[in-house]
Amino acid sequence: MNSTIHNHARRDFLRRAAQMSVLTGTPLAGTLLAAGAASAQTAAGYKALVCINLSGGNDQSNTVVPTGGAEYNAYVAARPALALQRSQLLDLAPQGYSGQPLALHSALSGIKPLFDQGRVALLANVGPLAVPITKAQWNSGHPTVAVPAQLTSHSDQQSAWQTGLPDRPSETGWLGRIGDLTAAAYNPGSGVSVAMSVAGNNMLQAGESTIQYQLTTQGAVKVRALNDLYGSAAGATAIRRLMTDPRSHLFENELSKVSARAISGEALVTNALAGVSLTVAFPSTSIGKQLEMVARMVAARGALAQGRQLFFVQHGGYDFHDDLPASQALKLKELGDAMAAFYAATAALGVANNVTAFTTSEFGRALQSNGRGSDHGWGGHHFIMGGAVLGNRVYGNFPTVAIGGPEDSGQGRLIPTTSVDEYAATLTRWFGVSDASVDEYAATLTRWFGVSDANMSTVLPNLSRFPKPNLGFMA
Repeated sequence: MNSTIHNHARRDFLRRAAQMSVLTGTPLAGTLLAAGAASAQTAAGYKALVCINLSGGNDQSNTVVPTGGAEYNAYVAARPALALQRSQLLDLAPQGYSGQPLALHSALSGIKPLFDQGRVALLANVGPLAVPITKAQWNSGHPTVAVPAQLTSHSDQQSAWQTGLPDRPSETGWLGRIGDLTAAAYNPGSGVSVAMSVAGNNMLQAGESTIQYQLTTQGAVKVRALNDLYGSAAGATAIRRLMTDPRSHLFENELSKVSARAISGEALVTNALAGVSLTVAFPSTSIGKQLEMVARMVAARGALAQGRQLFFVQHGGYDFHDDLPASQALKLKELGDAMAAFYAATAALGVANNVTAFTTSEFGRALQSNGRGSDHGWGGHHFIMGGAVLGNRVYGNFPTVAIGGPEDSGQGRLIPTTSVDEYAATLTRWFGVSDASVDEYAATLTRWFGVSDANMSTVLPNLSRFPKPNLGFMA
């Protein structure tokens, strides 16, 4: 069977199976719900993935710095106005690492102890790739292999990161596709989407059947008129019916279903959060408040009947074309402190081993200074944090930090040596999507339907092009 047709057929069936769960008056629906509940009970324990997107393109060269004599001198020579002093760096001693000595920006003092304790790992020089590419191939004038389009464009590279498909358009993201394959099995009785965002709409969590649920840092988005319309309970009831009653017109009826889903979701989330009290104080920054809400939703997972959760938060302001030293220090301080508080909260909740946070950013930056800042690049460095992370290690290949180095595509813009696909696949596999099948529930249903096992290629269609489908940073 043609693979495109095969994947569409599989997704269509899974979507229809999920939709049938609302038909509670039918024998088939009862069978599906019972199968889903049984699967959820026998599946491995609760897990959550938390994407922390560093919007704007974080400067990787001042985030992790080589500190060996020659390597540090090359770094300073490439960006004399931007380079950090040795006193501004926190030395790392990664386990099993034999490369050049490395250090973190001192503003990341919040996660430095977690790195040392093996709870944080560093993934070096990762970025969107259509296929692996060498510097020689890049320098051929017209590269002999495909490269992602519009490499220095914020919107295009954000899309490449979030869809996992830098060589073609896509209406879904890889977290959304994970949700398509896992929600029915692990969250069969939940009235809230497996994918939840505290940072607005995003492509990463868009799926065929997965619809991301929007949160604020205060909780569920409320429709205030439903509770009290200028003091009139009757008016509020009328508004509710106007918004949710079925309609004969296709578009109007779909809007009614969306409204009904939003109203019921708001009630569920509000009630679930009412019983949550965290013992860890979070910073009162934007990223701190977002991660605090994620921690509260993790704590409410039982009340929400969720065995799997996918979260998206965003930390903006990383587009440092000017004033990079001072501005990045502020942002990294906010990031490190918020991540440290989040890890502490998961530990206090007893789920540190079940929650994995990871950073993304549309691109890294050029090593070469433009004066007081750095311009858009390609590859960058990222952090993975959690109790299941095999931390205090460097994964991937740390690049040569020098103008004209073996990974330099021009002005110190790094050609990635690890793909987003490999990064995402390692997280996806830990979350419960295997190369063979997602889980007993989905696999049994899809086989009965005449479709072979759902597998990693559904989430990451380009993965087979890359040599390391498992980077090894998850236990």
